[in-house]
Amino acid sequence: MQARAGYELGPGRSPDAPTPALPNLQDGLSEEEAVGLALTRNPAFQADLSTLALAQADLQDAGLLANPVLSGVTSYGTAPFALALNFASDLLWQRPGRVGAAQLETQRVAESLVSRGLLVGRDAQVSYTDVTLADERLRIAREAIVMRAEVARIVRSRYRVGEASELETVAPSADSLRAVDDYYRARRDARVARLRLLTPLGLDSLNADSLRFTVAPAAGAVVPPLPALLDSAYAARPDLWAARTGIEAIGKRLKWERSRVFSFVLSLNARLNDPNPVHLGPGAAVGLPIFNRNQGRISRVKAELEQASWQYLALRQTVRLDVREAYAQYEQATQSVALWEQSYLPSLQDALRRSTKAFINGDFPYVQVAETTRQLLDARQRAADARADKRRALARLRYAVGGARF
Repeated sequence: MQARAGYELGPGRSPDAPTPALPNLQDGLSEEEAVGLALTRNPAFQADLSTLALAQADLQDAGLLANPVLSGVTSYGTAPFALALNFASDLLWQRPGRVGAAQLETQRVAESLVSRGLLVGRDAQVSYTDVTLADERLRIAREAIVMRAEVARIVRSRYRVGEASELETVAPSADSLRAVDDYYRARRDARVARLRLLTPLGLDSLNADSLRFTVAPAAGAVVPPLPALLDSAYAARPDLWAARTGIEAIGKRLKWERSRVFSFVLSLNARLNDPNPVHLGPGAAVGLPIFNRNQGRISRVKAELEQASWQYLALRQTVRLDVREAYAQYEQATQSVALWEQSYLPSLQDALRRSTKAFINGDFPYVQVAETTRQLLDARQRAADARADKRRALARLRYAVGGARF
């Protein structure tokens, strides 16, 4: 995780251990801090990490040999007292294949956990972007209240001096009230977005409204071209590595199952018969593969190998789709940000300034001012949406190529 994406998981801990200390939240919660908290305090991800301990336990079990069996028969009549020490020696040549398969399975689980961790980090980044977008919409809604209230005040002033009719004051007042309702809705959306981010971080007990979010200035990310991104994804995606390792592990299991056709047991027999001394004699028991040659287990592992191969090919298609889709979203969002911030917003701001001035002088109807105001507020929201889409697409693109940072 640290090598691929720079994420720190911290030391492992049990469910009853104290949760990791929180960072200093007095200066706000940054996106990097949110990702770190998601990886260290999210119970669902901690549960996923436990699967590595399960795989390691299976690896330990695969390396153990069966205990020898000591059997004895007490003497009766003229029969001597007999002991037999049996040891299943077929495990000696089966053990390497079994251990090798378990080792590869442990590696597969580890790669799967890397993929899961990158997904947790991506989801935290997307949720953080949702919060910042909701805060931006709330700020725009607050500005809309001020702008529409100012227009309504101007119309009422003109009505009091006889320059406007009473009917002309209805629409500005209605627009002002609608702006207040939009603000209430934006405030609700901001609260919901904060809860959706803070709950997986283990911060649901904090006052979500008082927590500030510090958005770092957008750095000019240099995104490689699409062919280079696809090559990076095929080489670095941990889920692809896990799939390839899984296929290799199944191949090891197939060899192991084939080695189980023969069973071989060594024994050491001892007889005690007074007054004669103890008689020792080696023995062996060989299982004859006449009826059961482990055909069922071998066929099952072959089917699992074929299934895993097809799943790997399907996963490569999914990886290709993830990269191409995230790249297309990033390109479109980048173009939209440039379009709104460099073209539409400046022209609409200038148009609103000139139309408001003309409206105050009585040279411009209210309908035109209201329409220009609506277009400017809509443009600000669209620009905020485009910036958020760009940040989301960048997070998805980083995950799609295996945690690369660009």
